[in-house]
Amino acid sequence: MKNQAQLDQMSLNELKMLSIDMIDRAGSGSPGICLAMAPVMYTLFTKCINISPKIPNYFNRDRVILSSSHIAPLYYAMLYIAGYDIKKEDLMNYKRILSNTPALPELNNPAGVDASCAFAGDGVGLSLGIELGREYIDSLLKKEDKKANILNFNTYCFLSDADIISGTAEESFSFIATKKLNNIIFLYDKNNMTSDGSSKDVLDIDVAKKFHSYGYYVDELKDSTNIRDIQRAIEAAKRSNRPSMIIFNTVIGKDSFNEGKQIMHSGTLSLDDANTLRRKYNIIFPPFEVSKDTFLHVQKEIKDRTTKIQTKWNEEFERLRGVNIASINNIIYTLQNRFTTIPFDSSNYKINDGYRETLKESNYKILNLAISKNDLSLVLNTADSLDTLVYLQNTTYFNETNKLGRNIRLGVRNLASPNIINGLNLMGIRPFIGSKLVYADDMLKGIKMSALMNLGVTYIFTHDSVYNSIDGISRIPTSEISFLRHIPNLTVYRPADINEMMGTYETILEENKPAAIVVGTNSVPKLPGSNAKNVEKGAYIIKSERNRLDGIIMSSGEEVVSAMQIAYDLEKEGIDIRVISVPSLDKFMEQGENYQKELIPYDIKRCVIEASNDTKWYKYLDAKVDNNLININDFAYGGVPIEVLQKMGYDYDSLKLKVREILK
Repeated sequence: MKNQAQLDQMSLNELKMLSIDMIDRAGSGSPGICLAMAPVMYTLFTKCINISPKIPNYFNRDRVILSSSHIAPLYYAMLYIAGYDIKKEDLMNYKRILSNTPALPELNNPAGVDASCAFAGDGVGLSLGIELGREYIDSLLKKEDKKANILNFNTYCFLSDADIISGTAEESFSFIATKKLNNIIFLYDKNNMTSDGSSKDVLDIDVAKKFHSYGYYVDELKDSTNIRDIQRAIEAAKRSNRPSMIIFNTVIGKDSFNEGKQIMHSGTLSLDDANTLRRKYNIIFPPFEVSKDTFLHVQKEIKDRTTKIQTKWNEEFERLRGVNIASINNIIYTLQNRFTTIPFDSSNYKINDGYRETLKESNYKILNLAISKNDLSLVLNTADSLDTLVYLQNTTYFNETNKLGRNIRLGVRNLASPNIINGLNLMGIRPFIGSKLVYADDMLKGIKMSALMNLGVTYIFTHDSVYNSIDGISRIPTSEISFLRHIPNLTVYRPADINEMMGTYETILEENKPAAIVVGTNSVPKLPGSNAKNVEKGAYIIKSERNRLDGIIMSSGEEVVSAMQIAYDLEKEGIDIRVISVPSLDKFMEQGENYQKELIPYDIKRCVIEASNDTKWYKYLDAKVDNNLININDFAYGGVPIEVLQKMGYDYDSLKLKVREILK
């Protein structure tokens, strides 16, 4: 009969081989990190982590984030052996289309994956957001019941050298230190090898000293193969009152013919290499087989260690539910369902005729009206909050001594900010983040991940388009609206006035999915005919033709003001024009064909006015007519906006001439 150490070594060897079997069958993967970090993964699951394989979404579970996403096959193999709902066939289908074991981790696919990760550094921001959410919600609970203790989990984040190098990660590492987010433990695979060679050519710094200087608890293991040493390091980090960085010095591809070599970063093992490993690990059964003893040992280790913890937690959970305080019940519902509903009915608010202000001011007012009373919504800003006006009034700022602040200043952290709000929403919080539109370029990868995970996050981009010319040519948005609209599952809104702004928030808060609001800084009036309730359709008739329909102008955002004035002016010349306001081209494209044809009969001349370079509009334009998309396809100029618009032929008089030429 095997002793504890022998059972651990047997199980660890089978875990290693299982991950190699997956990679070899798929024909690609990263065998080096799987062999190097298997002792850490095995120790974390069997000795340290609080999980419940049969209830994978138990909300006080420890989170595991794979910022080093190429470690995925090792993670899937560990979940399988630990007893999660994964079958051997799933492992055999690693990297196959629609499989439960995709190449890189995807949220809840399979069960046990806490977040989608793809790019170096993303997982650091996700971990940050998850821990921000944990600390904030825990403080909300303690505000109602000082003894509340149902949210005390740790977040473990696997890192590679690429994550340490990544600028995205660096933005998050420093913020974690600044806010003293203590329940994050980083597990860094320091193998000194990147995909294109030795990491010393690109990362020749003392990582331990760097994180010491940030105020992290830092530990470093010279030999990262000993289970007991790994366990001691992780347990010490758990006891620390600081964010933790454990540096595991590893050998990439440990035990392979090519251990320590760049080739182990990606690819497969040769048949001879794999067979030699199998013999070295004393594995006598064929690929994808795991011994009964390993299943029993690993699952017993997890159950024996976590049962007492979770029994005590269940007692506290039932006690807290028995208190029967409405706010606590709402928080518990959010944690269980990862869904925050925020009711907002635009019909409760009437805007006076003659009302006029900038759209960023309208956004500020509606944001505060819509979410100010909902404690499970937070507002973040990447910088310039006083300029973008994206913040909540009558509340405080979150910091290390005030965990109840609902405003969060991120500073200039554009790269990391989408990952941070994605992490917050994974905790059930509805985050709203403000930035200037030109910085959307920096945020693109993270925004894509919001859409991929279908998270209820809202991006608020101000300083729209060429109207921002006073800040110089390099700060004028050009293609940002276009690429935002081309991200699948991201709904972009470009409201024209305060009514449409209310409708935008009403629609966003009802849907709980990724959204972006784009607003300018020019003063605009409440437009006659604007309607908040029509925003959910994406487009509607804001100005009807008087007698006969000669032409149609489609427009969005501030340009709707010009479109309507042009229509009125051309009416005097005998051209009867309908104006379609399109607060969301994405929503309009979701409508049925009948509604689209009702608004835009295809036998009528039509044009679009929008200060972007988005080509999605061509779906609704006549391909036989030249220049009917009146947009901006070039860099603008720095300077006074009216002079820039005149130079580019986008001032009011120039627009009217172009519309007349198309619709006459």
